[in-house]
Amino acid sequence: MPHNAFRFRAEDAISLNLMDLANIIAHQCEEMLAEASLTAPQWTVLMNVAGDANFQDGARNHDGIFSSEIASARGLSRPHISATVTELIRKGLISQQDDPQDRRRKLLRVTPEGLEVLRRLQPKRQGINDMLLRDLTPDQRQRMLDLLVTVRRRARGIADQAATPLRIAG
Repeated sequence: MPHNAFRFRAEDAISLNLMDLANIIAHQCEEMLAEASLTAPQWTVLMNVAGDANFQDGARNHDGIFSSEIASARGLSRPHISATVTELIRKGLISQQDDPQDRRRKLLRVTPEGLEVLRRLQPKRQGINDMLLRDLTPDQRQRMLDLLVTVRRRARGIADQAATPLRIAG
């Protein structure tokens, strides 16, 4: 008989399923990203700099983005973002220019090479996502997205209050 502390709670089951799903998705993406010599955090930052509309978090992406905006939108620490940005610049996938309004700040922009990497990965990314969501109708997919965005906003609010960035899987 299970211990009372481990009784079923939908909230706990949801969190555990989300963690399992994040691990499965990370594993599915590892091979795809290895072909491009990218880590999951590098890919996430590259997509953010390129302005991938699927983030749906309101982060600015026209005419460049600041690393601090990515850190805030992704819930990551600035040192983590800084190291990732440095590596993407070294690989020639993003560039960094002075902000015309404040030269101390640097705007990040995707390079043509970075866009080419993302274009090459896009069909594989879509294939993985299509496979995972195959059993859901378009309405179910939209509902799931709406719910996940709501939960993510809440989680970011909690992290902001605690001033402790959440970590992404990978």
